Amino acid sequence: MIAYGTADVWFGKAVHIFPQYLYDAERLVWFQSTAAGLEHPLLQKIGRKAEAYTSSHAQSEALAEWALWAGFDWFGKGAERRAAQAERQWRTIPFREVQSTRWLIYGFGHIGEAAGRRLKGLGAHVTGVRRSDQVSPFADRILHPNDVSGDELGQADVVMLCCPHTPETENLANADFFAAMKEGSLFLNLGRGALVDEDALLAALDKGRPAHATIDVTREEPLPEDNPIWGHPNLTLTCHTSAITQDSSKRNDELFLENLGRFLDGEVLRNLVDESVFSGEAA
Repeated sequence: MIAYGTADVWFGKAVHIFPQYLYDAERLVWFQSTAAGLEHPLLQKIGRKAEAYTSSHAQSEALAEWALWAGFDWFGKGAERRAAQAERQWRTIPFREVQSTRWLIYGFGHIGEAAGRRLKGLGAHVTGVRRSDQVSPFADRILHPNDVSGDELGQADVVMLCCPHTPETENLANADFFAAMKEGSLFLNLGRGALVDEDALLAALDKGRPAHATIDVTREEPLPEDNPIWGHPNLTLTCHTSAITQDSSKRNDELFLENLGRFLDGEVLRNLVDESVFSGEAA
């Protein structure tokens, strides 16, 4: 068997049926995922079952545009402008150009570089944070995570998380992290909910460091109705939809079709994941 795990599978009615079908298969020769992440227990179990597992970075472009949208909305005073229109008030609302901002991006891989490429095109200053010291044309500086100081956080107008969830990044954004951020700054998370101490984030927003947070992911999804994240006035939540675009779906389908051709021709698959990534005993 070969299988393609599309967004329709994970967000549709088949979400409880499809994985079990894979688990019960006598043999899963190849599984193509539409996700870049690998840490989810469901994907880990599929990875242990599959003889070949390929991931996807097709959503990176959509996530990068989500980041720019969040930046433009915050620095462009989007909420204030919408309020003025709703109140039928003709107001002069000065705003800040994104080209004058400094961005600190944790996780400067496919997503971080896609965002950096756009930001550098606008003239913004970009510092990428990643374990590799390889330079990038889409960052002014590259830092190792261990080299990010409170001063670095304090200089950034935007701090964005798009790194994977690991034991090292669990609660990366905690009370000390937020206390070091700049007044008036923007915090973005489109990585994983577990990167953030959510209680610390809400407390920090009340103190104005950061001034606003726009997040696409939370620790518990769907977010319970009584969670205070829903109603915080200085927080925007987009409910894990940053990758859900028609273009992302098209790019994922194109990747699957290319890999299908490679599979049938006996060629090496694109984005092949090393089996060592999938821990635990085989399914």
